[in-house]
Formats: sequence, structure tokens, C-alpha cells
Amino acid sequence: MCGCGANHSRASATAVQRLQIERYLHEVEPIRLAVNKLLDGADPILHAFATGRIQRGKAARRMDGLDRRFASYTFDIAAVDPPSAQLHALNAPYAETYVLENAYLSALAAGFADGDLNDLPNTQNTQRAAIVRWRTRLTVLAGYAKAPLPADLQRAGRGEIAPSPNGS
Repeated sequence: MCGCGANHSRASATAVQRLQIERYLHEVEPIRLAVNKLLDGADPILHAFATGRIQRGKAARRMDGLDRRFASYTFDIAAVDPPSAQLHALNAPYAETYVLENAYLSALAAGFADGDLNDLPNTQNTQRAAIVRWRTRLTVLAGYAKAPLPADLQRAGRGEIAPSPNGS
């Protein structure tokens, strides 16, 4: 009798954890995907500047617009309220990567406006490591809970984090 209850309890806990992960991803995924799409917009700005197709003032305005849109995603990811302590501990450092990227984009926009791109913050390695930790821990939790993960999750943290002002 005792063993039966333990298996049922374990199955219930796994089901709850799966639902928590699914709820968390339901909140995070639209933000993550929108950020990926938004950051793809930085490359054309940087390339146009690097090739002389736009001047620094126009690059600054475009980058500032991109930065302002990114800032709204920084607020959105900070507002995510994970349904468990484990997911909360997972999300906090992930949300910090948005703060770091927002600071980088702000500095990039200001650098274009000022004509000085030499003092951009170097946050790429910190961001990448935090994203890889987030992805890895989320994968482990999802594995225990048998929760499905987005197909592209394993690419998180592998691409360009801080777009180069030189367009490279």
C-alpha cells in the first residue's frame, strides 16, 4: 500500500512540475522570440553604417529606436512570475541578460550619437554564459518533468549576443 501512494505522489509532482514549466514557457517564449527578431534588426543598421550607406546620426536614431523597443522586453521578462521557486531561480539570471543587452544597446546608440564607439560595455561573455546556464537547467528540469521544450531552445546563447558597431 505504501509503495502505491509514493508512485502516485511522484507522478502528481511530475505532472505539477510539467504544468509549471509549460506555464513558464508560455510567458517567456513570446518575449524570447520577439527579442530574437528585434535583434536581427540591429545587423542591417550596423552594416549600413559600416559601409557608409547611413551617417552616424541616422544610425544613432535607428539604434535608439531598437533600444527603446528592447527596453519594453526587458520590463516584460522582469515581470514574468515563475510558478515555482526552481523556475524563479532560473529566470532571475536569465532576466539579467536582458538588462545587460539593454545597457549595451543604449551604449551603442549613444556611441553613434557621440561619434565614439570605443567604450562599449563588454557583456557578451557574461550574457552567453547566463543564457547557456538557463537553457541547460531548463532542459534538465523539463527532462525530469517530461515537459516539451521549444525546438530552437538549444540555439539560445549560441549566436551573436552583442552586435558589432563595425558591422562584422
